[in-house]
Amino acid sequence: MRTCPTTTTHPAETAGPGTGPAASRPGRDRLKAAGVAAAFGAGLVSAVQSHVNGSLTAEVGNGIVVATISFASATVILALLLLFVPRARCGVGRVVASVRAGRKNTSDAVRAIHRGVPGIGRLRWFQVIGGAAGGLFVVAQGITVGSLGVAMFVVAVTAGQSVSSLFCDMLGFAPGGRRPVTLGRAVGPALAIAAVLVAQWSRLGAAHQLYLIALPMIAGVFVAAQHAVNGRVETTAATAPFGPQVDRMPGALAATFINFLVGTVALLVVVSAALVIQGWPAGQFPSEWWMYTGGALGVVFIGTAAAVVHRIGALLLALSLIAGQITGAIVLDVTVRDLPLSTSALVAVALTLGAIAVPALTTRVPAAGR
Repeated sequence: MRTCPTTTTHPAETAGPGTGPAASRPGRDRLKAAGVAAAFGAGLVSAVQSHVNGSLTAEVGNGIVVATISFASATVILALLLLFVPRARCGVGRVVASVRAGRKNTSDAVRAIHRGVPGIGRLRWFQVIGGAAGGLFVVAQGITVGSLGVAMFVVAVTAGQSVSSLFCDMLGFAPGGRRPVTLGRAVGPALAIAAVLVAQWSRLGAAHQLYLIALPMIAGVFVAAQHAVNGRVETTAATAPFGPQVDRMPGALAATFINFLVGTVALLVVVSAALVIQGWPAGQFPSEWWMYTGGALGVVFIGTAAAVVHRIGALLLALSLIAGQITGAIVLDVTVRDLPLSTSALVAVALTLGAIAVPALTTRVPAAGR
């Protein structure tokens, strides 16, 4: 049986130039820019995923069932990938060992095996259930969109996510250390909310039950926390208990698998209760293959977020994702839905780019790679 490496250094496991404590600032800035670009790309993928899942929901007639299918298919894909990536399986084992070592009643022997990650320590149980936030997001979507409308739902989620990410950085929820609230970093969430309002202004309409807006805002708060704690899980999975070895790709794969596994379990509970109350949806499952790719797209989205949050922090991650999502939604409107490109859409894109640029240019990257 193959054992997990603990002290040997693999070329892919080293931090590489620009990631250690002695890294130059230009090197750190380049890595930060690459992380922002990757997060923006993940936001584009998320917009496509929303289109795919929305199309399947229109056919099936139940968004929670579709979300469960998406999460479950992603879990299966990741489980198959784990079979071919032994270091990712070792990463899952490191996460389990870290959670066990974080329990107060754990023996000293287990604590000695996994001493935790420098700057993070040992994981607690609530740091590995970030996938449940995805379930909360879907539940909030199913409960409130009918009353609030899609546009108001997006505004509420963006408000919760952008503000929450600011405090996640301030409190050090994400790997990479605490990032204080500054004027530049506070401007970012305000610009992000303004961008979504501008993009969706013509669709806001009059919501008759505005008190429901609290639920998607809370969902947005937990989505930001989800990305932050997933980053901690990724760093733990990527870092050997002893020595400086870091293996980011298998670590991100392990963290993404744990995220979707937890989310699938949570959604199975919710969908079981919904089916008992409402019965099986009356719609039909379509034959178009692309409508079932939401899970694979979700793997790319969550995996990228987990891989880069340690480098750019929760705030820049959230803002970059929002920018990608808005840009992707506008591109889909023009290309797929054949809608005209409006001035408000261009203004919204400009505001989202500003929401990234202001905190990115006014925030210094920590010298340490983690």
